[in-house]
Amino acid sequence: MRKFKKLITIFLSCIMLFTALTGCEKEPEEHPDETETTVTETEPTPYPVSINHTEIKAKPEKVVCLSPAVAEIIFEMGFGETIIGRSGYCDYPEEVLNAEDVGSAANPDINAITDLMPDMVITSTPIASKDIFTMEKAGITTVLIPAPTTLKGFSSIYIAIGLIYEGLFTGTEKGEEAYSGISKLLGNAEALNIGKFIYVTENVAVAGGNTFESAVLSCFGTNLAKEGSGYTYDKALLLEDQPDVILLNSKYTRDTLMNDEILSQLDAAVNYRIIYIDNIFFERPSSRIKEFINTLLEDYKRLGADIALE
Repeated sequence: MRKFKKLITIFLSCIMLFTALTGCEKEPEEHPDETETTVTETEPTPYPVSINHTEIKAKPEKVVCLSPAVAEIIFEMGFGETIIGRSGYCDYPEEVLNAEDVGSAANPDINAITDLMPDMVITSTPIASKDIFTMEKAGITTVLIPAPTTLKGFSSIYIAIGLIYEGLFTGTEKGEEAYSGISKLLGNAEALNIGKFIYVTENVAVAGGNTFESAVLSCFGTNLAKEGSGYTYDKALLLEDQPDVILLNSKYTRDTLMNDEILSQLDAAVNYRIIYIDNIFFERPSSRIKEFINTLLEDYKRLGADIALE
């Protein structure tokens, strides 16, 4: 009997070992209560955008503009109705005068600005930090759009305004389109070649190569003072390589040149080869610069210069 039980035990052990070796596995457990995870894609939005490190979260409906040039461009691009406050220097186009005078970037009337409760203040000149802080506490965003010194900087103003008012998707295109007429004229050197020139402006200084005046005028000739920085060019160098024509800020006259020790020795000054330029076009760069270019062309023709127009 004992032998029989022992044989049964051995037989059962063999069956268990065979089952393990043949790989019989337990069916995986089902989890019917588990939920599937789905990813929902959000549609891209035109805001926020960043202009000179300032985040703009939505299109502004009410704006205070402390830059005459930027105010002009805002009107050019069709957003002028948003301007409710302006610098005392903003006087073009005429519609801008309907906005309230709130001082200037150098001396803004912060109380007047906060009373207007604009969404945004736009300036080309930095505003004091304490004033920015006061406006931010009132929920007003301050955006700095610097005055240009290059043509790229000029075009970037238009793009910045486009982004502010239309956001990411169409803002850049809007700005480029608005600037395209200016770009076309500035790129048309074949229409006008004034040869070698200098531009004489405030305090009888000569504009160097890193000025906005030089950036524009160099589209139509060669600025002999291009190596100069700002308005500190050494005029004595002009005696060695004289300009074909002198471009002169219209605030001054030929007598101004003739009273200057160096400029009075230039052939262009002696022979009245002078074109007068309204500096407003450089102080407030906007689409009005197209008017300046056309005027320059006509004045150069009237000058009767010996340099042939190309």
